[in-house]
Amino acid sequence: MIWDNLINGIKGLFSRPEKKEWLEKLVETLENKKKDNISLPFKIVDIKERGFTVKVSGLYAFIAFNHMPWKYNDIEYWIAIQPKLTNKTFFCKIHKISKDPLSIIINGEIPQFKKVELEIGNEYNGLIIKKSNYGVFVDIGYNFDWKCGSFVGLLHMSQFERKESFLNCSIGDEITIISQGLNENGQLVFSQDHQINDWKNKKPQKFIGQIVLVRITRKTEENNLSFIVDGKYKGIIANSKVDYTPAIRRKFKEAKNNLKDGETINCEVISCDEKRRVLNLKWIIEFDIHFGMRNTIENGLDYHTLQKLLSIRNETES
Repeated sequence: MIWDNLINGIKGLFSRPEKKEWLEKLVETLENKKKDNISLPFKIVDIKERGFTVKVSGLYAFIAFNHMPWKYNDIEYWIAIQPKLTNKTFFCKIHKISKDPLSIIINGEIPQFKKVELEIGNEYNGLIIKKSNYGVFVDIGYNFDWKCGSFVGLLHMSQFERKESFLNCSIGDEITIISQGLNENGQLVFSQDHQINDWKNKKPQKFIGQIVLVRITRKTEENNLSFIVDGKYKGIIANSKVDYTPAIRRKFKEAKNNLKDGETINCEVISCDEKRRVLNLKWIIEFDIHFGMRNTIENGLDYHTLQKLLSIRNETES
């Protein structure tokens, strides 16, 4: 309908003597540029069933989806990003000009994009172009204002920051994601979980061998107990015969059950499970039970100092 109105409007202009010469001059100039194979800028005006209405050299024209500067496998993808493409400028060459009625067809399949290297761990803004039952496909060409073309990747439902975010998102939504590089199939993949990058960059691993304050989170209704290191990394504390003396092991279960939500305890990070993204912890329970020293780390006491104090305490008690 929009295209028909444009054609009718152009016909009306050609019927006016004062406009006819002006339009003929524009068309002649465009024909010369086509003959010389000159690249021209075009601006997207509106979407049609199989392409876009555009403006080139002051005249309305048409470009098919399959002759845009980049390709999609589904027309629905173009519909999803169209609101963000309107008034954007790209480059083309004139494919065909017809005068009765006036019709201009352009081809945008020419080199025109800046090269950019996507960096693993960097955040990008994208548009959701498809939603499935296992995730969404996101085009982060939007992040570069389409000046670098299209970059489509998968954000799996498991990689959303919150489950609700996946359930509530829709095609055409803007979304911020983190590049994870290519998977084994060469597909660009995204995440919203910053911890993935932290583990890849060995940030949690730096705590191994250190004493850290561990925050307790407990869901009362489920009585679930979680141990959080540095405000974000999951930890696990096991009652190991190797890690604790018999006397401490007897008190371990009771002390663990009495931990309250929001409380902090002193733990040594003894190892990590990179696959599960978990830090294995040894609770320095001797101090938290006997001394109540929940702020030992904040007071600048390292593991060796704590062990020395514990040794002194044991010698005193014996």
